[in-house]
Amino acid sequence: MANDERYLQFPLFMLRELFIDRQKTIAEIISYGIYHFSKNQKYDLSDVAKQMMYCYYRKQGDLTNDLRRMIQRYIDSENIYFDEDYNGFAGSEFNPVLELEQILRLFENDNNFKEKAIEFYQIRQACSRDLLNITCNIDACLRRGKEIERTIPEGEPYPSINKSLFFDFRDHEKTEFDLMQFACYIAIRSILGEKPYCRTNKEMILCRAFGYKSNKHLPTTMNPVIKELFVKYKKRYHIDRILQSLELNWNILIYSHNIRGLYIGLSKKITLESMIVQAETKKKKKQIDALKKRKDEAREKALQQLNKGQQLK
Repeated sequence: MANDERYLQFPLFMLRELFIDRQKTIAEIISYGIYHFSKNQKYDLSDVAKQMMYCYYRKQGDLTNDLRRMIQRYIDSENIYFDEDYNGFAGSEFNPVLELEQILRLFENDNNFKEKAIEFYQIRQACSRDLLNITCNIDACLRRGKEIERTIPEGEPYPSINKSLFFDFRDHEKTEFDLMQFACYIAIRSILGEKPYCRTNKEMILCRAFGYKSNKHLPTTMNPVIKELFVKYKKRYHIDRILQSLELNWNILIYSHNIRGLYIGLSKKITLESMIVQAETKKKKKQIDALKKRKDEAREKALQQLNKGQQLK
């Protein structure tokens, strides 16, 4: 997958401040998305130690504050050798053999040191040109990512969105209509999850667009800005304009002919025709089931009348 097609995943509740402070909200989503993505990066402890020491010699600004202090403490106590002449290089090759041996031994006894080194390695790999290709403050990203992680409600939806969208909406001016499309697109992606299509309703999409899992999770009191927008887009005309734009410009499929609610899908995963076939098949099955239920109820009533008549005789 090309790095411009990478996706960032984040807990839905982070959308709640989108219409209050767009840039701050999206910046935090990006930070958390990087942190979340980094946790799945594989590592080898030798590579972890080598990268950490390289950064200490040549790119100390990349290191987290904690890690820089820990390395310095171990250097001061002579537990890690410091090569002030060659900085771990033998010619053009960086190969600090003695330092790596010492660090790997320290990892065995200092789990906190090892964990912080692994976190640093993973997030630096995640941001690399071959993966997310994002420049970030690793220390701030790790700290904020952990803070957000501790506040995630159980069962919170985790939409996955192309990283380029976040940078576009963070760095460029957008109208209210643009931002609402963006929020509703994220809402639909959060509802779909890994499914190519599913059935939902406009109210659910609107709740998700403002960062709430469903109608029952809406707060009793809202920020006045959010409340005004929520009331506005609850009206059929406004929400229908958003949904139509998503169909035209965002690769979203929507079908709602003679059904309660609507079907949503992603054009990359299913065709509109296939989704309609599925929707109509389910509608027909539901109609048949309803007909069967009515017949069963009518039969039960008829038998009760017959039994009552026989008892009277």
